[in-house]
Amino acid sequence: MQAVAVSRFRAPLEVMDLPSPTVGGAEMLVRVEFAGVNPFDWKIADGILEGNRPHVFPLVLGVDAAGTVEAVGPAVGRFRVGDRVFGQFLHDPVGTGTYAELAPVPPGIGIIATPNELRAEDAAALPTTGMTALASLDLLALPPGASLAIIGASGGVGSIATGLAAARGIHVTAIARASSASRLRSLGAEEVVDPSDETPSAVLSRAHPSGLDGLLDTMSDRPGFARWAALVRRGGAAVTTTFSADAGSLDRAGVRGGNINLQPSARLLDRLAKEVVGHHLKVPLERQVSLSDAPAVVGDLKAGRAHGKTVIRLRP
Repeated sequence: MQAVAVSRFRAPLEVMDLPSPTVGGAEMLVRVEFAGVNPFDWKIADGILEGNRPHVFPLVLGVDAAGTVEAVGPAVGRFRVGDRVFGQFLHDPVGTGTYAELAPVPPGIGIIATPNELRAEDAAALPTTGMTALASLDLLALPPGASLAIIGASGGVGSIATGLAAARGIHVTAIARASSASRLRSLGAEEVVDPSDETPSAVLSRAHPSGLDGLLDTMSDRPGFARWAALVRRGGAAVTTTFSADAGSLDRAGVRGGNINLQPSARLLDRLAKEVVGHHLKVPLERQVSLSDAPAVVGDLKAGRAHGKTVIRLRP
């Protein structure tokens, strides 16, 4: 099978011909139609989990995918050959990923049936970023009519969070470049503030003089997150996906929240799928690329040049 992999940590990404995986017991094999591209993918290739989890090489990138069940072990009872499935495929050993024509699925990981209303390419774009967005909104626990600023709204997590929050009746202010304004408004943002035009904190202070009800930050370091969190009113909530929150500082300011540590599961993914389908949400899919283009796409993502979601197309 063809796959995008690295021969060692921090090595260049290559399209390789690798042996097809086999399954047995409670495992199944999925023929990948589309693989979702996430920042976590290149971080794994650069060794972010080195020493913490077992790895195999060549290390095939990718944790998200949508496809059809190709084969099932004798102990698999939930799925059958031909079923449409999607989810987050990350498991040990790390390195049998989804940037490949075939991906193995051990028992107990977050894979569910793809709803009939969801295209495979949209399903592949959702798992990691979508579950992170949903978990963030769960922690924020904002009611309809509340104000929410999303920092880095043009990225994968921010784009999906914009749609999910707007569907709940939350007033979303997206902090993103003007070039993304039209797309973010189409996802449900009521305001888009370009950080290069004016200090966003000044804009938000004018628009919400009593303070924001909520903040979702997908990109700031610790000092940056602290500056944004200072705009949240006492009793409000602020969360970050970059592990940059100081719980003590938030507590002293009377602000709930903190760092999001995603715990992916089939149950959380099922909730996400039902919200997307039930609210007819637009999945922020920017582009589809071929497997041969994947190394360049990951390079763009690593360099911060990517916006929205990209999926790799593996079907003919």
